[in-house]
Amino acid sequence: MGIVVRLIALTAAGVLILGACSSGPVRSFSAGDELARFDFSEPATFEEGAYRDATLRIVDGVYRITVNEGDNEVWWSQWGDTLDNVVIDVVVEQTSQAPETAYGVGCRMRGQVGQEMAVDPTLAAIVSGDAAEPTEDVTSEAIEESTEEATSEVTDEATEEATEAATDEATEAATEDATEASASEDEATSEAPAEATPELANGDGYLFLIQGTGSFAILRARGRDITPLVNWTPSALIQQGAARNELRAVCMGDYLALYINGEFAGDATDSTYSRGQVGLAASAANRLGVRVEFDDLVVRRAVSG
Repeated sequence: MGIVVRLIALTAAGVLILGACSSGPVRSFSAGDELARFDFSEPATFEEGAYRDATLRIVDGVYRITVNEGDNEVWWSQWGDTLDNVVIDVVVEQTSQAPETAYGVGCRMRGQVGQEMAVDPTLAAIVSGDAAEPTEDVTSEAIEESTEEATSEVTDEATEEATEAATDEATEAATEDATEASASEDEATSEAPAEATPELANGDGYLFLIQGTGSFAILRARGRDITPLVNWTPSALIQQGAARNELRAVCMGDYLALYINGEFAGDATDSTYSRGQVGLAASAANRLGVRVEFDDLVVRRAVSG
């Protein structure tokens, strides 16, 4: 499944704003069919973990993130199906007092945390010891068929290479070139963006955060790097300090928007990530840390227009 929770550093204030707030949303949308609902009434229905600096747990019907001591790092969890265009609604309450905090939701988080892994039934039977022993006739027949198939494939491949290269020496050279090309392709794949290999990059995605001091931001996270698409912006929509807020995050195509307590806050465009999981996040910038509780997390399909 990958890393349990990603730890990344918040970008310092003053970084170039790549996206900007406006007086109103630049695109219209509607919330369509419900795709997922989390009421946190049962354990193991969202990613959980306990670490030296933070715990992420389902407790008493809420999802609680506790950061023991703040150092401007974001702890987040993720769960559920891999989705593309979504509207995410959640109720979140900061229950600790210190206002130097940040918390919110994420969309298109990379990875497969909480997803069922496909299992080959034949392999499962072998592992469990339930597979029947093959008879001698079946085994011989299988070996013969396998040998014939392998021989045919090798012959076809050799014939094709021989035809293209015309000589045995050229065939050998072509094989070496193919091996080198394959190695180059592997190297290029390892350097490709996380979009190409989501199962290897839990955590990357978009974050929609508010601060206990009354600001919000829309951020793109990749590894330990965070890029502000809408940089921290003060907003009277936010209930500050130990308070309850309702957040709505919209991820629709390359369009990203944040609503706070039913009102539009800001939006941006970015096409880095097209699909992924839903996430919850919290951070603190004080020695007392932060404790936030999430509830009534609902994910619906985002419909343009």
